[in-house]
Amino acid sequence: MTNQLEINNILKQFYKISGFRISLHDAEFNEIYAYPQSLSPYCAMIQSDKYQKKECIKNDRIAFEKVKQTGEMAVYRCAHGLFEAVAPIYHYGILSGFLMMGQVCDDKKKYSKQLTQSLVRVVNDENKVWDIFDSIGEVPQELFDSYILIMRVIAEYVTQTNRLFGGSENQAELVMKYIKQNYASKITLDILSEKFSCSQSMLVKCFKKEYGTTIMSALMDIRLKKAAEHLKNGRMSIKEIAAECGFSEQNYFSKAFSGKYGLSPSEYRKIG
Repeated sequence: MTNQLEINNILKQFYKISGFRISLHDAEFNEIYAYPQSLSPYCAMIQSDKYQKKECIKNDRIAFEKVKQTGEMAVYRCAHGLFEAVAPIYHYGILSGFLMMGQVCDDKKKYSKQLTQSLVRVVNDENKVWDIFDSIGEVPQELFDSYILIMRVIAEYVTQTNRLFGGSENQAELVMKYIKQNYASKITLDILSEKFSCSQSMLVKCFKKEYGTTIMSALMDIRLKKAAEHLKNGRMSIKEIAAECGFSEQNYFSKAFSGKYGLSPSEYRKIG
């Protein structure tokens, strides 16, 4: 409860200085916290139309997926002309959520036609259209850049303090999630120990207890299963597959693959 209250207060203070609605989402894009809780009058009206709501959700999901793939903040203009931004949130190195802000415009005059046309689809009263248009927050571009920087700091704070998802999973589960997401990267017990602020012996012990195998064995299994999928479905060379699955040497990859599947990568590809 303390974490939730603190996060809500941070979002509230950000909104007070920026005018941007700001929200936290889980890894499946579901909204967890937001300030204000309700959408802006403009967005609420637009999304009262199911087709435009579907368009808004699609637009946001594209941004979320981009952040998920790149690990970098995405800044974009929505289909109706409003500015939006999404930043990744991590929990012990695992992508676990997103921070999003938006529902304002940098130049209402320039985008007035686009903004009002979207409203006309759901509002018959011209005066009401312009009343809702007037309610849209307007932020100069130079201030927008400053708020982007503050938003990035908030995302990093939530990440570094693990305040959003703390306490929901044990160390072994977190390590498993990490190696599943990062199997293509270099992973050692030293790296994991530093990442999770835990001794190697403790990590090894809790992982073995939870999964009945070692961390390195689980990592190898994940890498080889991914390699098998590539061999069956992809057109990459064996050398490319080895690199894609975290193997620095093709010969070592071929030896490990043969040990697990009883076939060399090239033989496995032929029967796949």
